[in-house]
Amino acid sequence: IGLTLGRAPSALGLVITIYVLSLIVSMPLAAWLTERFGTRACYVSALAVFAAASIGCGLSTGLGMLVVARALQGFGGAMMGTVGQVAILRAFPRSKILRINIYMSLASQLGPLVGPLVGGALTTYLSWHWTFFVNAPLALAAAALAAFCFPARSRGHVPRLDLTGFVLISLGMTLLVFSMDSLGARNGSGWITAGLLLLSAIALTAAVIYLLRAREPLLDLRLLRIRTVRISLLTGGGLDTIGMTSVTLLLPLLFQVGFGMTAVQAGSWTFIIGIGSLFPRLFLPSLLKRYGFRRLLVVNTPVVALLIAGFALFQATTPMWLGLAYIFVFGLSRSIQWGTASNLSYADIAAEQTAQFSALYYIFWRLAVSISMGTATAFLSATASSDGTSSVGDFRAALVIEALITLCAVIAYRRLAGDDGASVSGYRSRVEAE
Repeated sequence: IGLTLGRAPSALGLVITIYVLSLIVSMPLAAWLTERFGTRACYVSALAVFAAASIGCGLSTGLGMLVVARALQGFGGAMMGTVGQVAILRAFPRSKILRINIYMSLASQLGPLVGPLVGGALTTYLSWHWTFFVNAPLALAAAALAAFCFPARSRGHVPRLDLTGFVLISLGMTLLVFSMDSLGARNGSGWITAGLLLLSAIALTAAVIYLLRAREPLLDLRLLRIRTVRISLLTGGGLDTIGMTSVTLLLPLLFQVGFGMTAVQAGSWTFIIGIGSLFPRLFLPSLLKRYGFRRLLVVNTPVVALLIAGFALFQATTPMWLGLAYIFVFGLSRSIQWGTASNLSYADIAAEQTAQFSALYYIFWRLAVSISMGTATAFLSATASSDGTSSVGDFRAALVIEALITLCAVIAYRRLAGDDGASVSGYRSRVEAE
């Protein structure tokens, strides 16, 4: 893309940042639009917007046009994620949501597995434009199915659009995303980064104060008063997401920069994380029914933290079979962690709160991912040599730090009650039967 548009690859980071930013900013608005116009209209519209934006990306002849199209893609993606989850939570009873989410997550896991392979083939044998064009027919086909299958409108009271809340949230999120993005820039000014972080903290504090006092806020932060929501999204879930997400950045860099692997070789190793992530989805309902959310999270959190730290022991001479087996086990454990925490988050959410919850869920998850990437790149940037090169020791230290961050999540998970989330897992009924 950089060669075609006459830009250095490093200049294209905005193409990624603007999508994430648009996604995060649009999510609270997506929740309100769902209540106002219903799940069918919003989901079909979101898919149509995503298809049009994808075509716009493919037709881009300059960086400016590509950035604008990517921002529009982010809006469509935010709508799809939020409205899709609302439709699922409202369509099925709590006792079936866990298994339905397992099927959904199996489908979503195919994206990270198939996407890089298809994208690489399209870019190599056609052009990068087709990595965007291919989205259009898929999105339009999904829109046709949604028009037929989704309910026409949502029910209940439709709140007014909270413009003040939207402006405050958008400003705070924008400043935070750009400050995280600038943390790893060696040529950036530390004062600018610090200023962005300070301004984002001020804006987000103002947003929180306003949203907690507003009668009908755009984003209902009062949902965090629910213990299971607070722990699974903000404390435990926030910490383990930061730690586990960093592996997707640090491990390929360790293989390529530290061990001298090619991008294809590194990809063939890290690809196994996705393979390992598929299998726990099949037996996770049984695990939760037998052990409950608390026990599973308290036991698995130290395991996944230890596995992250274990990557620091990898050597350039590590046998391939051993390395791939280890990465596969990490994929298993990470999938159990994320699947358990995400299913716990909606266990105590009422039907009328689903739209607000979905927006809150995706915002916190995306922010944790952004913070994870920002802090990991900042550490590597701070420890790199004068020419900007990171050593194997730098990557190992970063992995150990991320493992410790993940391990801290167990403190929050220990605050869960034994029967928390029982309406989803069925664990309580098992205890009573015994």
